[in-house]
Amino acid sequence: MRRVVLFQVKLMADGLRDVVMSPLSLAAGLFGLLSRDGSAEIYLDRLMRFGRDTDHWINLFDHRSAQGTDRGPSLDSIADEIEDAIRRDYQDGGLSAKSARTLAEAAARLREKTGR
Repeated sequence: MRRVVLFQVKLMADGLRDVVMSPLSLAAGLFGLLSRDGSAEIYLDRLMRFGRDTDHWINLFDHRSAQGTDRGPSLDSIADEIEDAIRRDYQDGGLSAKSARTLAEAAARLREKTGR
């Protein structure tokens, strides 16, 4: 289940990046056409580098672990840190544990009302 949720988060991040990059690429192309100092492609090159960097960071299809380059900041490392924090909180009886108990109690009450 964790992998499915993480994949959905990665898909959203990738889609958001694409939505942002589309108009930026048009602007980069326009700036390139208007440049007179011979730097016509510099804006698009920067955008392409940004795209590669964010692609590496999002790691949509786990290419980093397949290549053995699973080091450095990424969406995966952030998800791991969040999961670790929730596990520690749960083990310490914090908000996560209280939420789990509350959900279990609500599910039990719902089962009682439906007769299951």
